[in-house]
Amino acid sequence: MIKISIPLLVLLSFQFINAQSDSLRINGNLGVRGKWQTGNFAQLVINPNGGVIFEKKQTHIELQANYEFLKVNNGSLINDFWSFGIYQYSSNKTFFPIAMTHYGFAQAYAIDHSLIGGLGIGINVIKKRKHRFLQANIFSGYLNLKYENTPVHKAASIGSYLKLKFPLKKDLIYAMFDSHGYLSLKNGNYHSFNSRMVLMFQIVKNIGVNMTYNLVYNNNNPSVISKTNGKLVFGFNYAFSKIQ
Repeated sequence: MIKISIPLLVLLSFQFINAQSDSLRINGNLGVRGKWQTGNFAQLVINPNGGVIFEKKQTHIELQANYEFLKVNNGSLINDFWSFGIYQYSSNKTFFPIAMTHYGFAQAYAIDHSLIGGLGIGINVIKKRKHRFLQANIFSGYLNLKYENTPVHKAASIGSYLKLKFPLKKDLIYAMFDSHGYLSLKNGNYHSFNSRMVLMFQIVKNIGVNMTYNLVYNNNNPSVISKTNGKLVFGFNYAFSKIQ
């Protein structure tokens, strides 16, 4: 199920896209940060990330992925990957149906794998515009979670996805906040919350820099010292847009 969940969501999304007659709008972004150091302290850091949004009159599909690899001397300390996909129908309305999935693994948090997905409803708390909106998504579905050195946990679950964006200075500085959360309906000790706060600075057309703070909370994980972890990173991003 882990291997087919995201490709299945993408396939179904494109079938909905092809069934509609209006123009297809594609918006995407690519970003990266990294470090390579040799000598007494050998270190390699690679952190690519990206996302793409496909939109038609009634259809909104958003896909995101983030990978982080850190190797110090002869040991690999971090090998983390997270991906996210959401399908929304008639997302310009106040209430609309959604389907979503979230999959990843993270050595940094002793997570062997984590898969959550389901169906639900989206709410436009603040009416959606290009760079200003507040949207809440709530869903119910399936959770498959395994921490390192522990049995796998499979259960029905509920989850949420919140996204806020607004300009601080038009065409120059934007702020964005998004968060994911889940709760197992089989065992309430299995719950998690992670959020991302981003400041985006536009340098020239399509190219900018960003400052991102991630806050991650994983409950019931016996393999880590702290349940709550934070990280501040800086990077470059390239944004693109296309209409077909």
